[in-house]
Amino acid sequence: MITSIILAAGASRRMGRPKALMPLEGSTFIETIVARVRDAGADEVIVVLGAHAGEIREKIRFTRGKVVVNQDYSRGQLSSLQCGLDAVDPRAGAALVTLVDHPLVATATYQAVMAAWRNDREKIVVACMRGRGGHPVLFPRGVFDELMDAGVDEDARVVLRRDVRRVMRLDLDDPGIVADIDLPGDYALYAGRPETE
Repeated sequence: MITSIILAAGASRRMGRPKALMPLEGSTFIETIVARVRDAGADEVIVVLGAHAGEIREKIRFTRGKVVVNQDYSRGQLSSLQCGLDAVDPRAGAALVTLVDHPLVATATYQAVMAAWRNDREKIVVACMRGRGGHPVLFPRGVFDELMDAGVDEDARVVLRRDVRRVMRLDLDDPGIVADIDLPGDYALYAGRPETE
């Protein structure tokens, strides 16, 4: 069993509005990601909200995922990942982690990352595009405790750096892996929308 954790707890200050609710292909960032990880075969989907939890839940019905709220989202992304890991089904062997500001990741990429882990269940799998790491990243259950024990001043990369031999860098032809939509200009570039929309 694989659980997908989608991190969407940040304040989106640089974007100026919640990234989870940004329009994309007739849907929103968060709905697009939930649909794609589900279509890719994730057994469970957990969406971690924080800064705009009330507004997001008011506008979106998460019928295909479970929502948890990180009350301490200001502590950073790792705190949201830890919040998500706390909610993972105990039967899950891995967590497929992605970010709300990476909504263009293809369904096939999620499938490939999960398939790679199924072939070697000890590995952390990092999706890459032309050698550049991005998202999603899949963490096997064996490193959950390390992620939970990491300090507030660290991030999930501390676990990747601890032993590079357990990290599989999976190179895939998907620009969405590295398409980080963090600013209005990024949105205009990647989503083909004017910045003023």
